[in-house]
Amino acid sequence: MKDTFLEETFEANFSEQNQSGFSYEYCVFRNCDFSKTNFSEAIFESCEFIGCNFSNVQVSRATFQEVQFVDCKILGVRFDHANSIGLSFEFINSALDYSSFYKLDLRNTIFKKSTFLETDFTESILTNSVFDSCDLKQIVFENTTLQKVNFLTSFNIKIDVENNKLRGASFSLSETPGLLDSFGIKIL
Repeated sequence: MKDTFLEETFEANFSEQNQSGFSYEYCVFRNCDFSKTNFSEAIFESCEFIGCNFSNVQVSRATFQEVQFVDCKILGVRFDHANSIGLSFEFINSALDYSSFYKLDLRNTIFKKSTFLETDFTESILTNSVFDSCDLKQIVFENTTLQKVNFLTSFNIKIDVENNKLRGASFSLSETPGLLDSFGIKIL
């Protein structure tokens, strides 16, 4: 482990830096630019990212435990390359477009007022998660466990009900046509 930071607040440009192996506990990152930063094998425990650019960040074997992203731009991040042990996030008012959560266990995750353009959740487990007021346009759910997921306030939902596990998931009546698209059924 390189450096350990405890209960610090950062407001800086980390763009394209190598932060591999650094450890952050109870830290707050405000308005930081992390674009193209290497966080391989870094550890984030109980940290907050507020108004940060987290685009194209490398997170190979990085640890994220009880991490919250608020008002962040998180484009093209391969969270599926992160350490999956103890992985826990919360995303609020953030853009997670073109990112990947492939095969991750994300039970009880909160996604609020966020976008997911071509974000990949293939074979992920999202049981008991909440998508609150999220734009799910072109999100990728394929063989995904969506049991007891709350989609009630989200929109632009299109989910293939035959290729995903949806038992107990909640949807608003206005979004049910997106569940019937795979059958070629139109509700007018």
